[in-house]
This record gives sequence, C-alpha cells and structure tokens, in this order.
Amino acid sequence: MSSPYAYKIVQLRNGSHSVHSVEHGETMHPGLGPAEEALELYVRQPRLVERQRELDGEFVIWDVGLGAAANALTVLRASRDVSNRLRLVSFEHTLEPLRFALASSQALGYFDGYELVVERLLAEGRVEFQNGRQAVTWELHVGDFPALLRSAVAQQLARPHAIIFDPWSPAKNPAMWCAPVFAGLFQLLDPSRPCVMPTYSRSTMLRVALLLAGFYVGSGQATGRKEETTIAANLLELVPSPLGLDWLARAQRSGSAEPLWEPVYRQATLKPETLERMRQHPQFNGAAVCSVQEKNKPATTQPRAC
Repeated sequence: MSSPYAYKIVQLRNGSHSVHSVEHGETMHPGLGPAEEALELYVRQPRLVERQRELDGEFVIWDVGLGAAANALTVLRASRDVSNRLRLVSFEHTLEPLRFALASSQALGYFDGYELVVERLLAEGRVEFQNGRQAVTWELHVGDFPALLRSAVAQQLARPHAIIFDPWSPAKNPAMWCAPVFAGLFQLLDPSRPCVMPTYSRSTMLRVALLLAGFYVGSGQATGRKEETTIAANLLELVPSPLGLDWLARAQRSGSAEPLWEPVYRQATLKPETLERMRQHPQFNGAAVCSVQEKNKPATTQPRAC
C-alpha cells in the first residue's frame, strides 16, 4: 500500500497487518501483530484489567510511545467491562504514524469502533468518552519525552499505576533508552502507588538502566519472535520472575551491559562503579528475590532452596 507518509502497511507471517517505518527500518509489533502482541505483553502480563478492578478510583496508565495506537486501543478494548475511571496518558514526538494508521484502519483491523475517538484525540489532544462500563479520559502529550520528564509539566501529570514503554528500538531511537530517562520516570512515580512497566526489549543495558533508576526488574514473557521480554516495577511483588545473582554474573561478562548515558547507541561492558551500584540494589538480596519467586510458582511446584 503506497502512501504520502513515511510509513507503509506490511503483512506479517501470521497474516495480520502492521505499520512499518521507512525511516527507522522497523515494523511495529512484528511478531504476533499489533492487537495480539499488545494484549499479551501490555495487558495480560501486567494484569491491567485485574488491577483496574481491584482499585477503588481512577486507574492511570502512561502510554510511552503511542505510535499507531495499537497498545492504547487494545487496553481500551480489554477494559470495557471494568466499571471505574481510566486515565490514559499517551506520549509521542510525532503524530504521523497515528494519522497514517487511522487512514489505514481497515487494513490494520484494531481500530474497529474507536475511529471517532482517535479523530477527536488528534484534533483536540484530549478526549473524554464512555468505553462500555468505563469512563475514560485520554490525553496526548506531543514532543520530546526526555525533555518533558525534566519539565514542570511532568510534575502536574497524574501518577501512573502502569506504564506501557514501547518506543522504537534502542539502536534506532537511543534517546528514549538512556539511563536518565528511566531515572526520570522512576522519580515521577508515587512511592505509595504500585506501578508496573513492561517493555518488549530484553537487552542487558536496558535492565541495568532500570535497576540503577530504582526499579525492580524481571524477565518478561515471550511474545512472537522474542523468547523473553522485560518487566519492571516499583514493588518487587509486581515482578513475577525477578532477575537474580545468576543474571548479575552474566551481565558482568556481557559486552553490551553498560547503560546508554547519552543518546548515541553503542555497546560496552559494565564499568566497575556501575557493577558496584548494581550489587547494592535491594533486588539482589537473595532472600527477598527467592520469596517472590516461590510466591509466584504454581501450587504443584515443590519449593527449592535459594
């Protein structure tokens, strides 16, 4: 499908369609497809629907990397039967992929029923609507996300219960994967509000950056062509499979573990001072990690020594 945009529709191996960026040379949700990958990675894995039902009040989700809105719209579809309030806060530096996706909504398939909502969001930057039983406020922030984190605007944002972190890859969009970005995110969290953040990457440098920022970090579920993803949270109990000392040992040997400190992609081994900071992280208290791992095992699994 040709278009005046720097994007095109591509068909994936499973027959679904997704958006490909000509500039970045990358396809959004290339494994399972936009709707199914968003459902598995960003809805089911962090238990978004269950956590919304458990909360008496407004549930806040930050959607970092709105892109073609597959993640946001999948969250909305999954949440239609939840009778609370949802505030969806989307961040993106350009609305071109969303406009292209909306114009290609029939081919993509996942816009069904939300076209007018997206049109209003694009036109007004904010929309309030009834989503089944749920009242939704969807707001949009367009601009440089790392700069926004350092601005006064960020201090006024509703603090999230969940963050969908889904920018282009570190190699193509390094500014979004720098250690200061994750430190800024963590500093904006409400310590009294449990918050979980899944992302599609499993890179060691990402996980190190998250740990240095203060997050607890674990292995996320497989999705599509990825045998593992990453999930982070400000509460250890929200991480089903926390990284342990064995992972720390592998990180020490890795040639691509030192986080990005500047928006230039490169690979480097851990600096001694970075490794020491990692060792001081409370996650690597063996008793604490073991407790969470045993708690999240199936009841039929025999306990193991830690």
